[in-house]
Amino acid sequence: MLAFFLKKNFCDGWDNLFLILISNLVTIALLAALALFVQAAAHIALLAVFVALVLSCGVLMSVVFAWGAVARKIADFNTPSLALFFRSLKESWRTGFLFGLLLGAFLLFVLVATRFYLGMAFSGKTVGVFFTLLVVVFALVCVAAVQWFVPLYFLQEENTFGKCLKKSFIIFFDNAAFSFALLCYDVLLLVLSLFLFFLLPGIHGITLATTNALRLRLYKYDWLDEHPDFLTDRDKRAAVPWDDLLAADKETLGDRKLLSFIFPWK
Repeated sequence: MLAFFLKKNFCDGWDNLFLILISNLVTIALLAALALFVQAAAHIALLAVFVALVLSCGVLMSVVFAWGAVARKIADFNTPSLALFFRSLKESWRTGFLFGLLLGAFLLFVLVATRFYLGMAFSGKTVGVFFTLLVVVFALVCVAAVQWFVPLYFLQEENTFGKCLKKSFIIFFDNAAFSFALLCYDVLLLVLSLFLFFLLPGIHGITLATTNALRLRLYKYDWLDEHPDFLTDRDKRAAVPWDDLLAADKETLGDRKLLSFIFPWK
């Protein structure tokens, strides 16, 4: 399943290269404006910087969240448009803003707590090392879980904000290894983005990756609904017939050769 996900995500990203690039340009411009906002807050007080950072996360996530509708279209083998991005922004910015505020507050808490406990560790207090590690592990688990939030909202339209948050952690604990593998993949995309000035794959390329990953992973739960006897048996749950579940998607994607990316008409 992981190998097919990597192949499909690469193909989807390549086929929608210019849409991702243009969307990233819009987000980069917004990031520049938010950076100026935080810089202006730095001349007021430290508390103002904290507030500005949290608010900036809210604004940024409104845009990232809205692109989830585009990512779903791409993941479903459809051709989206930039207009869908702006239309989605109008319809879902409140949910994205609230999610961003929550993320901003969480990241601020992690930074402050890590700095505090590291200070204890450097002063020779062993308990500081323990709590630093505890905060880091807690942060990793939360980040690996909430990466599912945006795709959950768009792939399952009946989900509310609370349901998305709850299901994010349910999916993480049921697929911990896959969640951390995806997180590592997203970090690699982030590092690659640094060399390409965040134009590609950028933040929206990462959103596409998480959407593709969840779309494929949800096949597992559709299959479990049809085979309830597997729900309570962990050994059976591990025997998900991925080849059968992904057969239709593999056929739709086709056998993409390297030359087809350079010469799509061949």
